[in-house]
Amino acid sequence: MTTGGSWPVRFGFAELVRDLDRPAGWMLIVDGTPQSYVDTEDPLHLDFDYVRLLADVVEVTTDPGTPLTMVHLGGGGCTLPRWVAATHPGSTQVVIEADDLLAEVVRSQFGTTGFRLRVGDARAALEHLQPAASDVVVGDCFVGARVPAHLATVEHVWQVAGVLKPAGTYVVNLADSGSLVFIRQQVATMLAVFEHVVLLGDLRARRLARLGAQVASLERCLHEAREQRVGRGGAALELGVELTPQEIRVIRELDDLDEALVRRRPREHEACGDEPVAV
Repeated sequence: MTTGGSWPVRFGFAELVRDLDRPAGWMLIVDGTPQSYVDTEDPLHLDFDYVRLLADVVEVTTDPGTPLTMVHLGGGGCTLPRWVAATHPGSTQVVIEADDLLAEVVRSQFGTTGFRLRVGDARAALEHLQPAASDVVVGDCFVGARVPAHLATVEHVWQVAGVLKPAGTYVVNLADSGSLVFIRQQVATMLAVFEHVVLLGDLRARRLARLGAQVASLERCLHEAREQRVGRGGAALELGVELTPQEIRVIRELDDLDEALVRRRPREHEACGDEPVAV
């Protein structure tokens, strides 16, 4: 039973706050930063825009309703694994959460029906997963509002590629300031590993000087991804290819993002140290 409350965790202080507008809705906050929203009665309810974007990518790159093999790097309240368990029954999912104390809070408050929740470092966990076996790998790792530096490197992306099936998808949640320096660097890092890279972003969030985005390697359904996000007021761009007038307009609204991205050097582990990446 979900009771709410507050707990000291490995990377700060966690609070679980009830949504007064949805009796079964709960917000997980760590050190003042909202991390997850879980509706304990309706796993299909996705409150955060970026989680809906993650779900969009899963939908357009997999067959509806079929069981999936998925790896989630970063857990929080495990909103997306719960959604996948409901929309793709029988899926095999493992969630890797670095914060052992937070994982215990999530287990006790929300349960783990439909997925396994393991404690560990994302890169270390990838080394023990079966190669070329996953349909989707989701990256959603933050310490507060920052991405750990060792998860923002070419070496890490190659590790992810190693556990994906040939037509698999890597989708990662990113956040940046208005300059978009970090996102530019991350897309260049993806382009160093994957042939197809798509940037999805919410232009409304961009106007708030913070862009939540996903970078995914998509081997199929690119056209559907473009239509879904552009049609709903967002941006869906495949970088390094000929673009439509609509996509060119979106790029201009994102400060000519594509040209800056392809010129940015990939991020290598040796150059970034061990501190979290400031975004």
